[in-house]
Amino acid sequence: MSTPFSLARGPQRAKALCDPNTVEVVWAKEQSPLFLGTGRIDGQEVLLVLLDGQVRGGTLGVEEAAATTDFLQKALLANADTRGPTLLLGLDTGGVRVEEGPRALAATSAAGVLLAEWSLRGSGIVAIVSGPRGCFGAPSVMAALPDRLLMVEGSHWGLTGPRLFPAVQQGVSEVEGLSATSAVERYRRGTVDALVADDAAAVREAVRHSYSELRSLIRPTLHERVEQAARWLEQQVQSWRAGGGKAGEPKRRRRDLLSYSFRQQWQPREAVSQAGLVQAAWGELAGNPALGIIVGPAVSEQEGIGIVEASAIVQKLLRCFALPRGTRATILNFVFCQGHIVDLDQERIGLPRVLGECLRAYVAASLCGHTIMSVLGGGTYGAAYLALAAPSRRIFAIRGTKVAPMAPAVLKAFQSLKGMGHPPSLEQALAERIPEVRIVDSIVRLPRALKEALTEDRASEQHKFATDAA
Repeated sequence: MSTPFSLARGPQRAKALCDPNTVEVVWAKEQSPLFLGTGRIDGQEVLLVLLDGQVRGGTLGVEEAAATTDFLQKALLANADTRGPTLLLGLDTGGVRVEEGPRALAATSAAGVLLAEWSLRGSGIVAIVSGPRGCFGAPSVMAALPDRLLMVEGSHWGLTGPRLFPAVQQGVSEVEGLSATSAVERYRRGTVDALVADDAAAVREAVRHSYSELRSLIRPTLHERVEQAARWLEQQVQSWRAGGGKAGEPKRRRRDLLSYSFRQQWQPREAVSQAGLVQAAWGELAGNPALGIIVGPAVSEQEGIGIVEASAIVQKLLRCFALPRGTRATILNFVFCQGHIVDLDQERIGLPRVLGECLRAYVAASLCGHTIMSVLGGGTYGAAYLALAAPSRRIFAIRGTKVAPMAPAVLKAFQSLKGMGHPPSLEQALAERIPEVRIVDSIVRLPRALKEALTEDRASEQHKFATDAA
């Protein structure tokens, strides 16, 4: 009898996926669910990032995120001018490691941003979601980034754990949550490329097939990729509305916040548009294009970023790519929602991919040279932090908020990764990927902090330009 793939351990899964005697371990520890390595499929090199749900629930902590970030970053640099090996991502994880708190969130989000970058300019990515944990929380957004996504029968993939639906959304049962996040439903909805039997040989064959498809992969331009995301998101909005979906409303209007935050330096060039919890507008700041995006706050705790909000954000970000060559815009997020929306219908349509496309659009804008900064107040966490704030160059957090990652103790944890004097080699790569976090005493102090940051960024860019010219 063949071995169920979901019961195999990390090293065993690696061997099952690759050609005989080709797997080489890059990083693995007995008490860690992570396995990093290299191997070959049909003679071609592949990179392996596999999480084993049978060890610590497959959760990602700082150590795992640091090792993954270092591994992927070195591979991107080594293959900057060549196609490079395909990446195989095995996801059997309950999410970010709770006992490590915000450090794990910061670290995992940094790895997620790097994976989004890989999906835009690296070689192909194939992902496999399998049991017993499936894939939930922030890693579920990462699962939406690969070029091919496979799910093993019986596994689940979602942002909200099925057991949480009855507690948060009235009239929804755990059974309905399990159905919405099941491999069968994901495949039926078209957010998964293949449904595979829980059999090592079957998974290997599905991976080989996906791998062969990606050999001729030609990456679209960053502009084209964001256009694709915008079209897909609009389709999901229409589908959701057709089913009776109604977007939430922000608790209070914030039309004057952009102008106030820059003390009249902000010059709007269009009317502020609203879609769900998002209010956004393009304008000018110090003579340069600037996009302001305000998310929330929501009236209800169960509301947050969802299909409508992600679609509105990506549509605004798309304008970045229409700017004249060499023009650099400032993208400023005001994030006041507490997280992603808890909504069974949106989860069923594919909320992890919705946030994944939002994350990828921000990263594409960053790769084009646009500066992203985020102001966090009122709280954001988990997948919402990854999708909205993690790609930022800087984060400003209003002091006194109660929800991670803005509480002072949480910010201190973030900064312990960003500001360490002599970090271990693995955490050095991680620290470079985490945005600089500044605490702002109040919204009244925000204009000065933003002005100082913009001045610093302009000085840094001028110095870099002078250095490159020399």
